[in-house]
Amino acid sequence: MTPDQIEQAARGLEVAARLEGPNRLLLLDVFAPKGDGGGLEAATRAALALHRSIAVDDELADVEETLEDALKAQDSRGIEEGCELYRALLSRRLKDILAGPDGAERLAELARRTSD
Repeated sequence: MTPDQIEQAARGLEVAARLEGPNRLLLLDVFAPKGDGGGLEAATRAALALHRSIAVDDELADVEETLEDALKAQDSRGIEEGCELYRALLSRRLKDILAGPDGAERLAELARRTSD
């Protein structure tokens, strides 16, 4: 898995945001693209696993705030920009994992989690 494959896989994810419940809680839904993965299946699975385990932090809070404001205003351009920010966040985090100790093995383990 290379940084370019990670970038392509993250850009290909389908990201949807919605407000749910009486408190209007923001939820992010992330799905693998339909069809042929173009050889990016492992990177896509790793991105999906990271999405499921991502910790709340300032970067994620910024993305959530952007999306929440756009959803409340029904601003489709703002929603797409927020989803793109989230894809970029996933890509950056996966590249950080790849660059770290045993990065390739850690990404492979993330990818295996979504196939089980």
